Amino acid sequence: MNRQNNLKIGVFTYNFKHKKTQEGILTLLLHYYPITCIFAADPVELKFYQSKIRVAPKGLEYTHPKDIAARWEIPYHVVIHNSQECEEFIKKYDLDVGIILGARILKENIINAFKIGVLNMHPGMLPHNRGLDNLKWAILKGYKQGVSVHLISKEIDQGNLLVQREIDVFEDDTLVDIFLRTQNMEQVLLVEALKILESGQREFSKVSEGNYFKAMPLEEEARLMEQFEEYKRKYNELP
Repeated sequence: MNRQNNLKIGVFTYNFKHKKTQEGILTLLLHYYPITCIFAADPVELKFYQSKIRVAPKGLEYTHPKDIAARWEIPYHVVIHNSQECEEFIKKYDLDVGIILGARILKENIINAFKIGVLNMHPGMLPHNRGLDNLKWAILKGYKQGVSVHLISKEIDQGNLLVQREIDVFEDDTLVDIFLRTQNMEQVLLVEALKILESGQREFSKVSEGNYFKAMPLEEEARLMEQFEEYKRKYNELP
């Protein structure tokens, strides 16, 4: 089965095995969105502070994106995402939209090289929950858990909001449960966002400045698990 798709899509990934990278590529292919090319960035040393309480599952095995690309004959470029080389590739392939399935902060010239822009699936309800550790900050600040898909701008987690949805939280959830449910919703909303772009819609609500959070510090994490049980009990009462 083939479907008519009028978008030329370039995907930003990491050049190593990664959950969101694999799931995003397969979501696109399974929903008949051909990928024009993949821009894969080599790993870099992360120099910012990273919080300690784990939300992601450990010990899972994934397929390298270069092997997925080879199987579907997708051009695969190992390139620094914010480089002139990457910008030239975007223009060479005449790409309509980019999709972030693994990337650091993209610069404005890279974003503007796409005809429509670059889609990001953010694991939080914008604009209230921008930045890092969104699942954890939602618990401490009393926000709903959710996913926002937006066309990014040079400002972190701002731009144009296409679709947004809250996710369920259950009283017997662990942090890992919520993390996995959030990532699942990211894939669902990715497809919805692409359908919106295919329809020709280009006017969207702007994401305002909202609240921006850095990685959760130790003193805040110390309160996290204490508040988690109460948060789950009262989740459906949150505004």
